[in-house]
Amino acid sequence: MSRIVTFVGVVLILVTIGIPIYWPLKTSLSPPEEVWEVGIPKNPTLSNYIDILSSEIPKGRMSEVVGTFTVVSPSALNPLKNSILVATVTVALTLIVSSIAAYNLARFSYRGKRFVSLFVLFAYIFPPFILMAPLMFILSKIGALNNLIALSFVHLAYTVPFSTYMLRGYFLSVPRDLDEAAYVDGCSRLQVFRKIIMPLALPGLVTVAVFSFVMSWGDVVFSLVVLQTGENFTLPLYASSYLWGWEITDPGGLSALAVIAGMIPVILFLSIQKFVRMGLLAGAVKA
Repeated sequence: MSRIVTFVGVVLILVTIGIPIYWPLKTSLSPPEEVWEVGIPKNPTLSNYIDILSSEIPKGRMSEVVGTFTVVSPSALNPLKNSILVATVTVALTLIVSSIAAYNLARFSYRGKRFVSLFVLFAYIFPPFILMAPLMFILSKIGALNNLIALSFVHLAYTVPFSTYMLRGYFLSVPRDLDEAAYVDGCSRLQVFRKIIMPLALPGLVTVAVFSFVMSWGDVVFSLVVLQTGENFTLPLYASSYLWGWEITDPGGLSALAVIAGMIPVILFLSIQKFVRMGLLAGAVKA
């Protein structure tokens, strides 16, 4: 009986995971007359991928976004480049900020440290859309609207709190004896942090980098606030050019875009999954 329950559970999990992967992949390889059909495409084609990566507007494709946005690039190459830039800068900023904050929480003792530690996670109490109005006001005042680097800074609100706590757990797993031995050898605190703590925390840093990249890569809310012109759109906003009045104007193209957008985080994760597993386990160390 237990084997039957296990088998049914495994099948349900595979179906739940497989359908969201299979459907866009199948649709992206289908010609227009087969996109809504169930089953493997009878006449598979790569035309949907070719269309979204070309500089010409595909037939039946809407080239403008409804509302306040301007004309969107007909090719997905520019939004892809924008998304990579934003995600890469977000990863770099997150690693710098969260590693310093985590080292502070893991190695220093001072009054109010517990309050600071709890305050780090306080950002996750509020849903992101609450920040839309103040962000718009602040960025407009400093002239940072419609700027990709500014969007990377905004994404730190997503990435830094969790990353700080994960790295804090990892730093706590590094014996303090190593710090003391380095001090005896004449190292400063900065040198200990840079030459001892950071190399030993490499799996945790890789895990944080992957987490930050994925969070930034799929962001819509903050991108909607910061970016205003089509030339600066990231992939999630670019996908809105396939919608008109809640109707999908080009399901094949949208599915091809979804497959491309989903492949990059998957490839990144698979290439460094060993470090991610080590970082997650080490990040679970209790203070």
